[in-house]
Amino acid sequence: MLENPVGAMTSRNFMEPPPIDSPSPTPHKWVRRLGWTVLWLITIPFLAAALSGAYSKHRYQKALANAKAAGLPDSWDEVLPKPVPEVDNFGAIEDFKPFLAIEHVKVPPSSENPFGFKTRYLDETGMKPLKSIKPLKISGGSLKVLGPFEARNLADLRSKALSENRLAPDTTDLSDSDAILKVYENLDPLWKRLHEAKQRPHASVFPTAPAPNPLLQVNPLINPVLSITNVTQLRARAHVNAGRGTEALEECLLLLKVADLHTYPTLIEHLVYVTQLGVLMPALYEGVSRQVWSDPQLAILDQALARCDCLSSLEVSLGGESLFARDMQASVQAETTLKKDAKLEMLLAVVGRDAKARSFLDKFLTIFFGKTILNIISTNSLDSITLYKKAVSAEGSRNLRAILPPPKPHWGPLNFLAESISLPFFGVIKTSLRGQTLVNIARIAIALERHRLRHGSFPPELETLVPSFLAAIPAEVFDGAPLHYLLKENAQGFMLYSTGWKGTDDGGAMDYSKPDQTNWTWSTP
Repeated sequence: MLENPVGAMTSRNFMEPPPIDSPSPTPHKWVRRLGWTVLWLITIPFLAAALSGAYSKHRYQKALANAKAAGLPDSWDEVLPKPVPEVDNFGAIEDFKPFLAIEHVKVPPSSENPFGFKTRYLDETGMKPLKSIKPLKISGGSLKVLGPFEARNLADLRSKALSENRLAPDTTDLSDSDAILKVYENLDPLWKRLHEAKQRPHASVFPTAPAPNPLLQVNPLINPVLSITNVTQLRARAHVNAGRGTEALEECLLLLKVADLHTYPTLIEHLVYVTQLGVLMPALYEGVSRQVWSDPQLAILDQALARCDCLSSLEVSLGGESLFARDMQASVQAETTLKKDAKLEMLLAVVGRDAKARSFLDKFLTIFFGKTILNIISTNSLDSITLYKKAVSAEGSRNLRAILPPPKPHWGPLNFLAESISLPFFGVIKTSLRGQTLVNIARIAIALERHRLRHGSFPPELETLVPSFLAAIPAEVFDGAPLHYLLKENAQGFMLYSTGWKGTDDGGAMDYSKPDQTNWTWSTP
C-alpha cells in the first residue's frame, strides 16, 4: 500500500501543532502599558493619601475626645487671666507697658516667617530700659556644677564685672557684696518701683492686641522678667553676704512676684516660672545658712513659698498647650491660599525641620501627605498632654516615675516624618517635678531653721515641725514617699534631700552636672 503523504501530514498537524512564534507588541500596545503604569503610579499615592488622611483625621478626632474627657479646656477663656484693675496688678506698672503695646502685621510668608505674621511693638523707645538689663553670668569655673543649695562665690561675679568694664577699677575698697550692688546702681529707680508694686495682689499680663496666630501667643515680657529675676537674685545674695536680712528678704519676695507674671498659660511660660524659682534657691540657701533672717522673716518667706505650686501651674499650662496644638492644627489646615513653596515652608515649620536640610523625598512626602503628617503631630501632642494631665492631677496615688514614659505615636508609615514631641513634653514634666521638689525642700529647711531659732537645735525628726512651723510635711512629689532627713552631730546641723528623678538613695551625694542622676540635697554648712 502506498502511503498518503497528504494524510500523514494532516495527522501530524492535528496531533502535534507547530510552535507559534509570538509577535512583538505593536508600538501602541507599549504606549498603553506605559499609560496604565503611570496611571497606577499616580493613583496609588492619591489613594494612600486619602486613606492615611482619613485614618489620621479619625485618630485626631479621637484624641480631641480623649482630651475633653480628661478635663482639658475647650477655649482660651477658660485659662487666660481675667482683667483686673491696674492699681491691683503688678503686671500693669509703666515699665512693662511698652512690651504690651503691640500689633500683629500680616506679611508675605517666607522661609523665615512661614505663617506670614510678625509682631510690631508700638513703643520701641520705651522698651529700651528693660532690654538693656544685663545680668552677670558665669558659664564655667566654680559655678559650673553648683547645685541650687550650694553657696556661690561673689568674687567670681565681681571679676566678671571688672573684665566687662561694668565696674570701675578704683572700687577695690568695696566689699564683694557692695561691688555687685554697685554694678546695678543705675537700676535703683526701677527696683524702687518694682518693690512698691510688688504689694499688688495680681500679676497678670494683658497685651493690647490678641494674637491672630498661635505662634504669637507668647508672653512678650519673658526675656525682660528673666533678666529682672537674675539681677534680683544677685542683689539678694549681695545683701545676704553683707548680713542685711531685711533687704535680702525684700529682694526674694520681689523675685517671687516677678515669677508670678503670666498671660498665655503654655509650657514655655511654665518653664520660665520653674526656672525663676530655681534661680531663687541659692539666695534662700545662703540666707538660711548664714542665719540672716529672724523667725518672723522666715515665716514670711514660707508663706510666699507655700503659694508656689509647680504641679498646679503645670496642669494649667498643659491645658493651654492643648489649645495651642488645636489652634496650630486649625491654622495650617485652613490655609488654602498659599503657594506650594510657602505651604511647604509652613508644614516643615510645624514638623520642626529646616526645609534646606531635608531630602527631596522628605519634601515630596511632606507636601503630598502634609495634612496627614499634621494630624499625626497634633494627635501625638494631644495624647501626650492628656496622659500628663491625668498624671499630674492624680491625688493620693502618684507614682510619676512609673506612669510617665514618653508615649509613642500610633503606628503609621509616615511617623518618621512627624517627629515625636512627647520627649520635650517629658522634659517639661521632669523639670516641673524638680522645681516643686526644690520648693518643698526649701520650705522644710526654713521650718528647721525656725525650730533652731526657738529651741536652740534642730529637731530629731521632721514630724516635730507640725503644726508649729508647717501644716504638713511636704513629701516626694514623685510617689508621696517621705524626704530623707539626717541629723548631724549635737543636732546643730542636718542633711535634707530627695532621691531625685532616678529614685536611688545615694545618701545625699550630689552631682549637679547630671541633675537627673543625683540626689537633690540641702545640707547645713
